[in-house]
Amino acid sequence: MTLHDARGESLSTEQSAVLAIYEQSLDLFNSLRMDPVAALQPALEMDPDFISGHLLMAGLMLSAIDAQVLPQARDSLAAAAASRHVPAARERSLLAALRPWAEGDMGRSNELLGRHLIDHPRDLFALQLTHMADLVLGQPTLLRDRIGRALAHWSPADPGYGYVLGMHAFGLEECNEYARALQAAEAALDRNPADAWAVHALAHVHEMQGSAEDGIRWLTQGNTHWQQDNMLAVHNWWHLALQYLRAGDIDAVLAVYDRAIAPHAGSMALDLLDGSALLWRLELRGTEVGEARWQALAARWREWARPGWSTFNDTHALLAQIGSGSQEGIQAMASAMAAVPADDAPAPWWRQACATASAMCAFGEGRFGDCAQQLLPLLHHELGYGGSQAQRSLLHLTAMEAARRAGDCAMYEALRSESAARLPAQGDAP
Repeated sequence: MTLHDARGESLSTEQSAVLAIYEQSLDLFNSLRMDPVAALQPALEMDPDFISGHLLMAGLMLSAIDAQVLPQARDSLAAAAASRHVPAARERSLLAALRPWAEGDMGRSNELLGRHLIDHPRDLFALQLTHMADLVLGQPTLLRDRIGRALAHWSPADPGYGYVLGMHAFGLEECNEYARALQAAEAALDRNPADAWAVHALAHVHEMQGSAEDGIRWLTQGNTHWQQDNMLAVHNWWHLALQYLRAGDIDAVLAVYDRAIAPHAGSMALDLLDGSALLWRLELRGTEVGEARWQALAARWREWARPGWSTFNDTHALLAQIGSGSQEGIQAMASAMAAVPADDAPAPWWRQACATASAMCAFGEGRFGDCAQQLLPLLHHELGYGGSQAQRSLLHLTAMEAARRAGDCAMYEALRSESAARLPAQGDAP
Protein backbone atom coordinates (compact mmCIF):
# COMPACT_ATOMS: atom_id res chain seq x y z
CA MET A 1 0.00 0.00 0.00
CA THR A 2 1.37 3.42 -0.99
CA LEU A 3 0.36 6.45 1.03
CA HIS A 4 -0.16 9.97 -0.24
CA ASP A 5 0.64 13.31 1.34
CA ALA A 6 -1.95 16.05 1.92
CA ARG A 7 -1.53 17.28 -1.65
CA GLY A 8 -1.94 13.86 -3.28
CA GLU A 9 1.73 13.03 -3.94
CA SER A 10 2.72 9.36 -3.56
CA LEU A 11 5.19 8.50 -0.79
CA SER A 12 7.15 5.28 -0.47
CA THR A 13 5.95 4.17 2.94
CA GLU A 14 3.11 2.06 4.26
CA GLN A 15 3.15 3.49 7.77
CA SER A 16 0.61 6.21 8.52
CA ALA A 17 2.63 7.29 11.57
CA VAL A 18 5.62 7.94 9.29
CA LEU A 19 3.43 10.01 6.98
CA ALA A 20 2.15 12.08 9.90
CA ILE A 21 5.71 12.88 11.03
CA TYR A 22 6.68 13.75 7.46
CA GLU A 23 3.78 16.20 7.18
CA GLN A 24 4.72 17.80 10.51
CA SER A 25 8.34 18.25 9.46
CA LEU A 26 7.34 19.63 6.06
CA ASP A 27 5.06 22.18 7.74
CA LEU A 28 7.92 23.29 9.98
CA PHE A 29 10.05 23.74 6.87
CA ASN A 30 7.30 25.65 5.08
CA SER A 31 6.82 28.03 8.02
CA LEU A 32 10.59 28.14 8.67
CA ARG A 33 10.07 27.14 12.27
CA MET A 34 12.63 25.15 14.23
CA ASP A 35 13.50 22.29 14.03
CA PRO A 36 12.24 20.22 11.06
CA VAL A 37 15.39 18.07 11.06
CA ALA A 38 14.77 16.85 14.60
CA ALA A 39 11.07 16.43 13.89
CA LEU A 40 11.76 14.24 10.85
CA GLN A 41 14.31 11.94 12.45
CA PRO A 42 11.77 9.60 14.15
CA ALA A 43 10.15 8.87 10.78
CA LEU A 44 13.48 7.67 9.37
CA GLU A 45 14.03 5.53 12.44
CA MET A 46 10.60 3.95 12.03
CA ASP A 47 11.10 3.39 8.29
CA PRO A 48 14.80 3.59 7.29
CA ASP A 49 13.79 3.01 3.64
CA PHE A 50 11.43 5.99 3.53
CA ILE A 51 12.59 7.64 0.30
CA SER A 52 10.62 10.87 0.61
CA GLY A 53 11.87 11.24 4.17
CA HIS A 54 15.50 11.01 3.06
CA LEU A 55 14.81 13.44 0.22
CA LEU A 56 13.21 15.88 2.64
CA MET A 57 16.22 15.56 4.96
CA ALA A 58 18.57 16.28 2.06
CA GLY A 59 16.52 19.32 1.12
CA LEU A 60 16.58 20.61 4.68
CA MET A 61 20.37 20.47 4.54
CA LEU A 62 20.52 22.16 1.14
CA SER A 63 18.15 24.92 2.21
CA ALA A 64 20.81 26.18 4.62
CA ILE A 65 22.69 27.45 1.51
CA ASP A 66 25.90 26.43 3.19
CA ALA A 67 28.69 24.27 1.82
CA GLN A 68 29.38 22.84 5.27
CA VAL A 69 26.21 20.72 5.17
CA LEU A 70 26.63 19.28 1.68
CA PRO A 71 28.12 16.01 3.03
CA GLN A 72 24.98 15.39 5.11
CA ALA A 73 22.82 16.11 2.08
CA ARG A 74 24.82 13.60 0.02
CA ASP A 75 24.39 10.97 2.75
CA SER A 76 20.62 11.47 2.74
CA LEU A 77 20.44 11.18 -1.04
CA ALA A 78 22.52 8.01 -0.92
CA ALA A 79 20.09 6.56 1.62
CA ALA A 80 17.17 7.45 -0.66
CA ALA A 81 18.86 5.76 -3.61
CA ALA A 82 19.63 2.62 -1.57
CA SER A 83 16.06 2.20 -0.29
CA ARG A 84 14.40 -1.18 -0.73
CA HIS A 85 11.10 0.57 -1.41
CA VAL A 86 10.00 1.12 -5.00
CA PRO A 87 10.27 4.87 -5.61
CA ALA A 88 7.30 6.84 -6.87
CA ALA A 89 7.75 8.91 -10.03
CA ARG A 90 8.02 12.08 -7.98
CA GLU A 91 10.71 10.56 -5.79
CA ARG A 92 12.79 9.44 -8.77
CA SER A 93 12.55 12.87 -10.34
CA LEU A 94 13.38 14.70 -7.12
CA LEU A 95 16.37 12.48 -6.37
CA ALA A 96 17.85 13.21 -9.78
CA ALA A 97 17.24 16.94 -9.35
CA LEU A 98 18.84 17.24 -5.92
CA ARG A 99 22.02 15.32 -6.70
CA PRO A 100 23.83 18.14 -8.56
CA TRP A 101 23.11 20.59 -5.73
CA ALA A 102 24.60 18.22 -3.17
CA GLU A 103 27.69 18.01 -5.38
CA GLY A 104 27.98 21.81 -5.44
CA ASP A 105 26.14 22.69 -8.66
CA MET A 106 23.05 24.54 -7.50
CA GLY A 107 22.46 26.00 -10.95
CA ARG A 108 22.08 22.64 -12.66
CA SER A 109 19.91 21.37 -9.83
CA ASN A 110 17.72 24.43 -10.15
CA GLU A 111 17.15 23.67 -13.83
CA LEU A 112 16.16 20.08 -13.05
CA LEU A 113 13.88 21.19 -10.23
CA GLY A 114 12.17 23.55 -12.65
CA ARG A 115 11.25 20.62 -14.89
CA HIS A 116 10.31 18.51 -11.88
CA LEU A 117 7.81 21.17 -10.80
CA ILE A 118 6.20 21.27 -14.23
CA ASP A 119 5.47 17.57 -13.78
CA HIS A 120 4.72 17.83 -10.05
CA PRO A 121 3.36 21.37 -9.43
CA ARG A 122 1.83 20.34 -6.11
CA ASP A 123 5.16 19.23 -4.66
CA LEU A 124 5.25 21.90 -1.96
CA PHE A 125 8.65 20.82 -0.68
CA ALA A 126 10.31 21.13 -4.09
CA LEU A 127 8.48 24.39 -4.77
CA GLN A 128 9.87 26.04 -1.66
CA LEU A 129 13.36 24.62 -2.08
CA THR A 130 13.51 25.83 -5.68
CA HIS A 131 12.20 29.22 -4.60
CA MET A 132 15.15 29.51 -2.23
CA ALA A 133 17.57 28.53 -4.98
CA ASP A 134 16.06 31.12 -7.33
CA LEU A 135 16.79 33.74 -4.67
CA VAL A 136 20.38 32.64 -4.15
CA LEU A 137 20.99 32.42 -7.90
CA GLY A 138 19.64 35.92 -8.50
CA GLN A 139 16.61 35.00 -10.64
CA PRO A 140 13.88 37.48 -9.65
CA THR A 141 11.46 36.77 -12.49
CA LEU A 142 11.58 33.06 -11.65
CA LEU A 143 10.85 33.88 -8.01
CA ARG A 144 7.54 35.17 -9.31
CA ASP A 145 6.91 33.05 -12.40
CA ARG A 146 7.90 29.63 -11.09
CA ILE A 147 5.19 30.03 -8.45
CA GLY A 148 2.89 31.36 -11.14
CA ARG A 149 3.36 28.16 -13.15
CA ALA A 150 2.09 26.12 -10.22
CA LEU A 151 -0.77 28.35 -9.02
CA ALA A 152 -3.35 26.93 -11.44
CA HIS A 153 -2.89 23.53 -9.78
CA TRP A 154 -3.69 24.87 -6.30
CA SER A 155 -6.89 26.01 -4.65
CA PRO A 156 -7.61 27.81 -1.37
CA ALA A 157 -8.84 24.53 0.06
CA ASP A 158 -5.44 22.84 -0.31
CA PRO A 159 -3.23 22.36 2.76
CA GLY A 160 -0.19 24.57 2.28
CA TYR A 161 -1.89 27.00 -0.10
CA GLY A 162 -0.98 29.90 2.17
CA TYR A 163 2.71 29.08 1.83
CA VAL A 164 2.37 29.21 -1.95
CA LEU A 165 0.81 32.67 -1.62
CA GLY A 166 3.68 33.78 0.63
CA MET A 167 6.26 32.68 -1.92
CA HIS A 168 4.33 34.37 -4.71
CA ALA A 169 4.25 37.56 -2.63
CA PHE A 170 8.02 37.62 -2.38
CA GLY A 171 8.43 36.95 -6.09
CA LEU A 172 6.03 39.78 -6.90
CA GLU A 173 7.97 42.14 -4.63
CA GLU A 174 11.27 41.23 -6.29
CA CYS A 175 9.68 42.15 -9.63
CA ASN A 176 8.53 45.52 -8.20
CA GLU A 177 4.84 44.59 -8.14
CA TYR A 178 4.34 45.96 -4.66
CA ALA A 179 0.55 46.24 -4.53
CA ARG A 180 0.07 42.63 -5.65
CA ALA A 181 2.83 41.50 -3.29
CA LEU A 182 1.09 43.18 -0.37
CA GLN A 183 -2.21 41.54 -1.27
CA ALA A 184 -0.69 38.05 -1.58
CA ALA A 185 1.32 38.36 1.64
CA GLU A 186 -1.70 39.53 3.62
CA ALA A 187 -3.76 36.63 2.25
CA ALA A 188 -1.02 34.21 3.31
CA LEU A 189 -0.83 35.71 6.79
CA ASP A 190 -4.59 35.56 7.19
CA ARG A 191 -4.18 31.81 6.86
CA ASN A 192 -1.12 31.55 9.07
CA PRO A 193 0.25 34.55 11.00
CA ALA A 194 3.40 32.51 11.75
CA ASP A 195 4.34 32.24 8.06
CA ALA A 196 7.79 33.83 8.36
CA TRP A 197 8.30 34.00 4.59
CA ALA A 198 5.14 36.05 4.12
CA VAL A 199 6.23 38.33 6.98
CA HIS A 200 9.54 38.64 5.18
CA ALA A 201 7.83 39.49 1.88
CA LEU A 202 5.97 42.37 3.51
CA ALA A 203 9.20 43.58 5.16
CA HIS A 204 10.73 43.71 1.68
CA VAL A 205 7.79 45.72 0.35
CA HIS A 206 8.31 48.34 3.05
CA GLU A 207 12.07 48.38 2.42
CA MET A 208 11.72 48.86 -1.33
CA GLN A 209 9.02 51.50 -0.81
CA GLY A 210 11.46 53.43 1.40
CA SER A 211 8.95 53.55 4.25
CA ALA A 212 10.90 53.25 7.50
CA GLU A 213 7.94 54.09 9.73
CA ASP A 214 5.70 51.46 8.14
CA GLY A 215 8.49 48.88 8.15
CA ILE A 216 9.26 49.39 11.83
CA ARG A 217 5.59 49.30 12.74
CA TRP A 218 5.03 46.11 10.76
CA LEU A 219 7.89 44.17 12.36
CA THR A 220 7.40 45.42 15.91
CA GLN A 221 3.61 45.64 16.12
CA GLY A 222 1.99 44.24 12.98
CA ASN A 223 3.48 40.76 13.38
CA THR A 224 5.86 39.48 16.05
CA HIS A 225 5.53 35.74 15.42
CA TRP A 226 8.80 35.86 13.45
CA GLN A 227 10.87 36.97 16.44
CA GLN A 228 11.46 33.55 17.91
CA ASP A 229 11.82 29.91 17.01
CA ASN A 230 12.32 30.19 13.26
CA MET A 231 15.27 30.08 10.91
CA LEU A 232 14.40 33.44 9.33
CA ALA A 233 14.40 35.35 12.62
CA VAL A 234 17.91 36.78 12.21
CA HIS A 235 17.11 37.92 8.68
CA ASN A 236 13.89 39.61 9.74
CA TRP A 237 15.79 41.32 12.58
CA TRP A 238 18.15 42.53 9.84
CA HIS A 239 15.17 44.01 8.01
CA LEU A 240 14.12 45.82 11.17
CA ALA A 241 17.67 47.15 11.58
CA LEU A 242 17.59 48.44 7.98
CA GLN A 243 14.45 50.40 8.77
CA TYR A 244 16.04 51.91 11.87
CA LEU A 245 19.04 52.77 9.70
CA ARG A 246 16.80 54.49 7.17
CA ALA A 247 15.24 56.43 10.05
CA GLY A 248 18.71 57.46 11.26
CA ASP A 249 18.40 55.70 14.64
CA ILE A 250 21.92 54.26 14.86
CA ASP A 251 21.57 53.31 18.52
CA ALA A 252 18.58 51.14 17.65
CA VAL A 253 20.48 49.55 14.75
CA LEU A 254 23.40 48.58 16.98
CA ALA A 255 21.04 47.34 19.68
CA VAL A 256 19.36 45.01 17.16
CA TYR A 257 22.75 43.82 15.93
CA ASP A 258 24.02 43.03 19.41
CA ARG A 259 20.79 41.42 20.51
CA ALA A 260 19.88 39.29 17.51
CA ILE A 261 22.44 39.34 14.68
CA ALA A 262 25.91 39.22 16.25
CA PRO A 263 27.58 35.81 15.73
CA HIS A 264 27.41 33.08 18.32
CA ALA A 265 28.30 29.40 18.48
CA GLY A 266 25.25 28.40 16.46
CA SER A 267 25.51 31.05 13.73
CA MET A 268 25.47 29.68 10.20
CA ALA A 269 26.16 31.34 6.86
CA LEU A 270 22.61 32.71 6.53
CA ASP A 271 23.06 34.58 9.81
CA LEU A 272 26.61 35.74 9.11
CA LEU A 273 25.51 37.25 5.80
CA ASP A 274 23.21 39.63 7.63
CA GLY A 275 25.94 40.56 10.09
CA SER A 276 28.37 41.50 7.31
CA ALA A 277 25.73 43.40 5.35
CA LEU A 278 24.59 45.45 8.35
CA LEU A 279 28.01 46.38 9.71
CA TRP A 280 29.21 47.31 6.21
CA ARG A 281 26.22 49.61 5.71
CA LEU A 282 26.99 51.29 9.01
CA GLU A 283 30.61 51.79 7.98
CA LEU A 284 29.46 53.33 4.69
CA ARG A 285 27.61 55.90 6.77
CA GLY A 286 30.74 56.67 8.75
CA THR A 287 29.57 54.90 11.90
CA GLU A 288 32.31 53.38 14.02
CA VAL A 289 30.85 50.01 14.87
CA GLY A 290 33.80 48.98 17.02
CA GLU A 291 36.68 46.63 16.39
CA ALA A 292 35.21 43.92 18.60
CA ARG A 293 32.08 43.51 16.49
CA TRP A 294 34.03 43.15 13.25
CA GLN A 295 36.60 40.79 14.76
CA ALA A 296 33.98 38.46 16.20
CA LEU A 297 32.16 38.33 12.86
CA ALA A 298 35.36 37.79 10.87
CA ALA A 299 36.46 35.00 13.19
CA ARG A 300 33.17 33.15 12.78
CA TRP A 301 33.38 33.54 9.00
CA ARG A 302 36.89 32.06 9.03
CA GLU A 303 35.45 29.01 10.80
CA TRP A 304 32.48 28.70 8.47
CA ALA A 305 33.42 29.97 5.00
CA ARG A 306 33.99 27.47 2.20
CA PRO A 307 35.24 29.61 -0.72
CA GLY A 308 34.26 28.62 -4.22
CA TRP A 309 30.68 27.49 -3.65
CA SER A 310 28.60 30.68 -3.35
CA THR A 311 29.54 34.08 -4.76
CA PHE A 312 27.10 35.70 -2.37
CA ASN A 313 28.49 34.00 0.74
CA ASP A 314 32.10 34.55 -0.26
CA THR A 315 31.67 38.27 -0.86
CA HIS A 316 30.10 38.75 2.56
CA ALA A 317 32.82 36.67 4.20
CA LEU A 318 35.39 38.95 2.56
CA LEU A 319 33.57 42.07 3.81
CA ALA A 320 33.94 40.83 7.37
CA GLN A 321 37.69 40.36 6.90
CA ILE A 322 38.00 43.86 5.43
CA GLY A 323 35.97 45.36 8.25
CA SER A 324 38.10 43.63 10.87
CA GLY A 325 41.30 44.89 9.27
CA SER A 326 42.73 41.37 9.21
CA GLN A 327 45.21 41.46 6.34
CA GLU A 328 45.73 37.73 6.68
CA GLY A 329 41.98 37.10 6.52
CA ILE A 330 41.54 39.44 3.54
CA GLN A 331 44.37 37.83 1.61
CA ALA A 332 43.22 34.31 2.39
CA MET A 333 39.64 34.96 1.30
CA ALA A 334 40.50 36.97 -1.81
CA SER A 335 43.11 34.42 -2.88
CA ALA A 336 40.71 31.52 -2.34
CA MET A 337 38.10 33.19 -4.53
CA ALA A 338 40.60 34.00 -7.26
CA ALA A 339 41.98 30.46 -7.20
CA VAL A 340 38.68 28.76 -8.13
CA PRO A 341 39.28 27.18 -11.55
CA ALA A 342 36.93 28.43 -14.24
CA ASP A 343 35.61 24.92 -14.86
CA ASP A 344 34.79 24.49 -11.17
CA ALA A 345 33.30 27.93 -10.59
CA PRO A 346 29.80 27.82 -9.08
CA ALA A 347 28.37 30.03 -11.80
CA PRO A 348 29.37 31.75 -15.06
CA TRP A 349 29.44 35.14 -13.29
CA TRP A 350 32.24 34.05 -10.94
CA ARG A 351 34.68 36.43 -12.60
CA GLN A 352 32.30 39.28 -11.83
CA ALA A 353 32.25 38.14 -8.20
CA CYS A 354 36.04 38.28 -8.13
CA ALA A 355 35.87 41.78 -9.65
CA THR A 356 33.44 42.75 -6.88
CA ALA A 357 35.87 41.35 -4.32
CA SER A 358 38.67 43.43 -5.81
CA ALA A 359 36.51 46.56 -5.59
CA MET A 360 35.63 45.90 -1.95
CA CYS A 361 39.29 45.40 -1.10
CA ALA A 362 40.02 48.74 -2.77
CA PHE A 363 37.41 50.38 -0.55
CA GLY A 364 38.98 48.85 2.54
CA GLU A 365 42.39 50.17 1.49
CA GLY A 366 41.04 53.68 1.00
CA ARG A 367 41.36 53.54 -2.80
CA PHE A 368 37.86 54.90 -3.20
CA GLY A 369 38.21 56.05 -6.80
CA ASP A 370 39.36 52.58 -7.85
CA CYS A 371 36.48 51.00 -5.94
CA ALA A 372 33.87 53.20 -7.61
CA GLN A 373 35.30 52.66 -11.10
CA GLN A 374 35.46 48.88 -10.62
CA LEU A 375 31.92 48.61 -9.26
CA LEU A 376 30.21 50.88 -11.78
CA PRO A 377 30.15 48.39 -14.71
CA LEU A 378 28.99 45.63 -12.36
CA LEU A 379 25.94 47.39 -10.95
CA HIS A 380 23.61 46.25 -13.71
CA HIS A 381 25.15 42.82 -14.09
CA GLU A 382 24.74 41.93 -10.45
CA LEU A 383 21.81 39.51 -10.60
CA GLY A 384 24.13 36.54 -10.63
CA TYR A 385 25.59 37.81 -7.39
CA GLY A 386 22.40 36.47 -5.86
CA GLY A 387 20.16 37.63 -3.06
CA SER A 388 17.24 40.02 -3.03
CA GLN A 389 17.04 43.57 -4.31
CA ALA A 390 17.58 44.79 -0.75
CA GLN A 391 20.69 42.65 -0.35
CA ARG A 392 22.16 43.50 -3.74
CA SER A 393 21.75 47.22 -3.02
CA LEU A 394 24.91 46.92 -0.94
CA LEU A 395 26.93 47.10 -4.15
CA HIS A 396 25.19 50.30 -5.24
CA LEU A 397 25.59 51.88 -1.80
CA THR A 398 29.28 51.03 -1.77
CA ALA A 399 29.87 52.49 -5.23
CA MET A 400 28.00 55.66 -4.29
CA GLU A 401 29.92 56.17 -1.06
CA ALA A 402 33.23 55.34 -2.73
CA ALA A 403 32.52 57.98 -5.37
CA ARG A 404 31.69 60.54 -2.68
CA ARG A 405 34.86 59.83 -0.73
CA ALA A 406 36.92 59.96 -3.93
CA GLY A 407 35.51 63.38 -4.74
CA ASP A 408 33.86 62.11 -7.93
CA CYS A 409 30.82 64.33 -7.58
CA ALA A 410 29.41 63.44 -11.00
CA MET A 411 29.30 59.71 -10.26
CA TYR A 412 28.01 60.26 -6.74
CA GLU A 413 25.14 62.46 -7.91
CA ALA A 414 24.31 60.07 -10.75
CA LEU A 415 24.08 57.07 -8.43
CA ARG A 416 22.14 59.02 -5.83
CA SER A 417 19.67 60.13 -8.49
CA GLU A 418 19.33 56.54 -9.66
CA SER A 419 18.48 55.39 -6.13
CA ALA A 420 15.90 58.13 -5.66
CA ALA A 421 14.27 57.37 -9.01
CA ARG A 422 13.73 53.73 -8.04
CA LEU A 423 11.41 54.68 -5.18
CA PRO A 424 7.77 54.71 -6.27
CA ALA A 425 5.88 57.97 -6.30
CA GLN A 426 3.66 58.65 -3.31
CA GLY A 427 0.56 57.68 -5.24
CA ASP A 428 2.07 54.38 -6.32
CA ALA A 429 2.38 52.96 -2.81
CA PRO A 430 0.11 50.01 -2.09
